[in-house]
Amino acid sequence: MFRRKKKALVVYHSKTGHTAEAAEAVARGLESAGVVVDVRPVSKVSGDEISDYSILAVGSPTRGARPARMVKKFIKGLEKKALKGKPATVFTAYAGFRGRATLRRMRRLLKKRKARVVLRGVAVKAGAPLSLWKGPQASPKDVARLEELGKKLAKKA
Repeated sequence: MFRRKKKALVVYHSKTGHTAEAAEAVARGLESAGVVVDVRPVSKVSGDEISDYSILAVGSPTRGARPARMVKKFIKGLEKKALKGKPATVFTAYAGFRGRATLRRMRRLLKKRKARVVLRGVAVKAGAPLSLWKGPQASPKDVARLEELGKKLAKKA
């Protein structure tokens, strides 16, 4: 019997590139588990496309213990029927602190849209606080955690 490959969308918002790099790491983890992956910024994804994917990962920088406004608007704009029961997780890059609070808020937003949030997500430290300057990269250990998030998401889907 032929099984269709799972298809994942890793969607993110990034100003300095740290969250984009985190999205790529999550995608590598998904791909290593045999999932077909599309990685795109939230500005390049329409809500209609979500139903084409069986897995969703959403990433945002942390801004004052909250996800970026664009990410919040993106999630709130998704139709419940498009997300209903869809396995999902979240990730964030933070420069100062409160990355876990951002993960919690994004999980809550996805659950309200009826997504099945299967993992708590990963917060990685990268960048410079209160700055658009790129700042330090995520550590190799944090990059490995993001890749592992992708692998675990593939297994839970």
